[in-house]
Amino acid sequence: MQQEGQLQRDVRRNAPFFVVCVALAWLMWVAITARPAHAEIPVLEPGDYTDVILADPTDPTMPNLPEPWFMWFVMGELERPDDVDLVTFEYEAGELFRAKMFIPAHEDLRHFAPIIALIGPGLPAGDAPFPLPPGMGILTATSDNQTPYFDIFTQMTFWPRAEMELHMPQTGRYYMAVYGEPVGRARYALDIGIMETYAPWVLIKYPLYWWQVREFLQWGHLPAAMLPLLVSFGFTWITRRRNAPHIHRSVWLVGLFGVLWLAAGLATWFYSAGNVALTVLVLVLMLFVLWIAGAHVFTPLRERLTPREFARTVLGDERFVTLREADGLVLDVWYSDDGPRDGPPVLLMHGFGAYSFTWRHIRRALLEAGFRVITADQPGYGASDRPRAPVYDTRRQAERMLAVLDALGIHRAHVVGHSFGGRMGMQIAIIAPQRVLSLVAISPEAFATTRPGIAQLLKIPFLGYVIAFYTTLPALITPFLKAASQRTDWITPEVTAGYSAPMVVKGSVWGQVWQGRSPKDGAEPVPHNLARVTAPTLLVWGAGDPIFPVADGRRLVDILPAARLHVIDGVGHLAHEEAPDDVAQALIAFLRDRSA
Repeated sequence: MQQEGQLQRDVRRNAPFFVVCVALAWLMWVAITARPAHAEIPVLEPGDYTDVILADPTDPTMPNLPEPWFMWFVMGELERPDDVDLVTFEYEAGELFRAKMFIPAHEDLRHFAPIIALIGPGLPAGDAPFPLPPGMGILTATSDNQTPYFDIFTQMTFWPRAEMELHMPQTGRYYMAVYGEPVGRARYALDIGIMETYAPWVLIKYPLYWWQVREFLQWGHLPAAMLPLLVSFGFTWITRRRNAPHIHRSVWLVGLFGVLWLAAGLATWFYSAGNVALTVLVLVLMLFVLWIAGAHVFTPLRERLTPREFARTVLGDERFVTLREADGLVLDVWYSDDGPRDGPPVLLMHGFGAYSFTWRHIRRALLEAGFRVITADQPGYGASDRPRAPVYDTRRQAERMLAVLDALGIHRAHVVGHSFGGRMGMQIAIIAPQRVLSLVAISPEAFATTRPGIAQLLKIPFLGYVIAFYTTLPALITPFLKAASQRTDWITPEVTAGYSAPMVVKGSVWGQVWQGRSPKDGAEPVPHNLARVTAPTLLVWGAGDPIFPVADGRRLVDILPAARLHVIDGVGHLAHEEAPDDVAQALIAFLRDRSA
């Protein structure tokens, strides 16, 4: 019941953001697919009228209204006195035809009064700025009406101009022409047809039509679309300083919507103008912005639990050691301590990207063998705190593990570590050799002097956070585990869920960022002091390790005074997961010899 209540709370809390995501995805789809009727590109020039008018009715170069009885909002611009914009349609005899001209209410267009002309069979003869073909007449209209008209759908003010209404005299093909003396930025809108449609596809695309009308007829509207984006970035700094994550997330959502709004308008603008290259460029930039903004918007949706809440609800164990370090940093480190109090103590330390979950098989085997088993999540992982500071070097993490032993009253212990945990074990053996009964290092990171390339990218301001967010996506856990393993049959959905579980802990992304920004080693770095690891050491290595090759193990045997190498065939970097029984058997035999 408690889990059900938490689920309901999560759904209630996150539902608005899922709605926003769906709305933004819909807007992107509309921007890419929609293209309403336009007539701003003249298809009729003086002297060529006869050739064009007698062209094939299916000619794709001429704007054609496929359903003329529906109302069409055709937009155009007259750039020169000899410009003629033309659209064409088919009508049956007796059908009602209606056309209305609207001029956007810009002051420089107050006296722009273009002529609208209906051309077709059965119409009276009349004057035209071009020759009419045989059998066709022309009906013209113009107006200089100065009465403003506010259109509720486009939220714009227009000056109504010429209009005409009649029943078509014959069945056939008709043309609507717009021409006249340009004044200012001579743009217009022309309603053609009598019946408005509210079909689903029209309603779905209505916001895009609204955008296109305003962008084309009310210039200056496009830069204004950047306002939500500018406001969001302006407030982002404030909300960060005030530590207001909910406001911060809301502001980012506004900014994300502003980016989509702006990009949709630009993409539509370029696409309508036939500029495919710029359309693609805008869409690529929009995806890039979405990639960046998505990390900031969706992190709070993923990171919803504090470390203690995660320990209580997921791990079912709230044992913490509170550490107060010399520089004033205070943090809680989660641990488990099980087995007989008088049993030989064994400290298990996980590697990069893992937490205590990785030791479930080895821990069970050690407990059955009578050992006292201590596991601890390094700061930055599992249920431990994730400080936002460059405090994740090997020396400092190793000292924290010693502090956990101090809190439990354990002076000496067997130290077991995997990967980076093996490096920490070597660091403990270097700085506190008297506290190490023995050392077991499974595929340890021994020779690296700098952090890997991906960690270098985390140092990039702003983008480092984005990279950390996407590289810690739960969906990537399975590919990462498979890439590090030679045997993959152990990677089940339950295992993947176990490894990805801590990603819900608040501060996980920032923890990864600051690990990448932290020094690799502190004082007495491991690679330069390996010969000082004098404790009895067992090196366990997978023969197919793709991260640290088994050659590193053979090299360590030559350096460490009391080390031997145990190689397991057919496994990779995660030997304790791929072959837990083989590792447990070798580990327990070694520890028993050292304990005796």
